[in-house]
Amino acid sequence: MSESKPTFLEFFAGGGMVRLGLGPAWRCTFANDICQKKAASYRAAFGEGELRVADVETLSSQDVPGHPDLAWASFPCQDLSLAGAGAGLAGSRSGAFKPFWKLMLDLAAEGRAPRVIVLENVTGALTSHGGRDFAYLLTALADAGYRAGALVIDAARFLPQSRPRLFVIGALSGSIPDNCFAKEPALPWQPHTLRSVFTRLSSRLRRNWVWWRLPEPPAPLRSFASLLESDDRVEWHS
Repeated sequence: MSESKPTFLEFFAGGGMVRLGLGPAWRCTFANDICQKKAASYRAAFGEGELRVADVETLSSQDVPGHPDLAWASFPCQDLSLAGAGAGLAGSRSGAFKPFWKLMLDLAAEGRAPRVIVLENVTGALTSHGGRDFAYLLTALADAGYRAGALVIDAARFLPQSRPRLFVIGALSGSIPDNCFAKEPALPWQPHTLRSVFTRLSSRLRRNWVWWRLPEPPAPLRSFASLLESDDRVEWHS
């Protein structure tokens, strides 16, 4: 039964948050991170099977099994963060996107390109180097045959914590149902900042752009107190 599930690759996997988010409907066939401490957390949750602890630059397409449906890369954010030094994709940390992308191109050359690629990072990636780093990501996707667009999702929509993140989603032609596309941007997923950046993209990238459609989010949790149990007899769990 598990063989019929869509498959995914999880790069810069950390403790496996993407795997947890996708849930049992998806099957992970390969995961990668460079950090041994994060890998220990990943193994504790999911076992040894799919995880490869190594610098992404040392990986080759031969390390990646099968023909994945999805590749997810939450690549390092430090050089793109507003709190960082502004090195952008030229930095030693956020620049890890480039060897990841070379691996995706190698898979494509073997006829194994993932149908969908998701790049997750901080919203500072939108404006890093005057928007040139964001355009670099979109150009990489376009050159590889992916139509791409972006979403900004704030954890405050689901938890009492504001943590906005940028999700750049690229899909090969025919990989996504038509009901996933919208004719125009919509709040809250495509806020003013994203729409403003879109208008400054090249005409080629605007033509290749997709306004992704997502369902309306639930009402946000407005306080930590809303999560607390009111029963004084609840026992503490260490």
